[in-house]
Amino acid sequence: MFQNRRRQVLTGVVLGTALVLGGCSSSRSASKQQVDESWMARVPESQLGDVRNAQAERLKAQDEVKRAEVAVKDAERAAQVAERNEEAAKLSTEANKTAVEAAQATGRASNISQAQAELKTMETRQAAAHAQLLWRQRAIETQKARRDLRQRELELADARLRQTELVALRNSDDVRAKELSEAEFTSAVANAQRNTEEAQRQVDERLRVERQARSDWEKLNGEARGYGGSGNSDEE
Repeated sequence: MFQNRRRQVLTGVVLGTALVLGGCSSSRSASKQQVDESWMARVPESQLGDVRNAQAERLKAQDEVKRAEVAVKDAERAAQVAERNEEAAKLSTEANKTAVEAAQATGRASNISQAQAELKTMETRQAAAHAQLLWRQRAIETQKARRDLRQRELELADARLRQTELVALRNSDDVRAKELSEAEFTSAVANAQRNTEEAQRQVDERLRVERQARSDWEKLNGEARGYGGSGNSDEE
């Protein structure tokens, strides 16, 4: 019984020690990812050239994120306009269908022919309006992908800034730089770079789809103009 109790006590001590050490390790690991700003304040300004450049790049990336947000909102507003245009075109098409039925009731060939021609024109306009809406919806997807890309670029700029700060800290012979893991900073930059490249691929794909949708709209819009209608001149 005494031996069992002793084993239980020893097991508890080992587990407790492991938890404490694990907690300390986790804390150190988290701290390795960030250079303390108070440390950087002691680095001579003459040695902060690369850091200042990295800070400027991060500010630029932050601005690009804000611009991307605005672009998404603009694309959404354009899609709302296109949606209203399509609804109006649908109503006009329905009205022309009613006109055809009324003309057929008169039995006069000229009336029927004219009503059918107007219906055909309106159907073409409706098809163009629908294609325009699809294009605008694809444009939203493109802008959202760009917004994600800008966010990834900001994360990359942050990672590069932290890495540059570490280099400056070490070049100033600050012994506290030895507490930081250069490998973790390098890994953070590499991960951010991969995420940025993947986000760029997503933008390229979304842009390809958007361009095809716009091409489809331009074709149908041209046909609508060919029928004597004004089509839709909403272009960028």
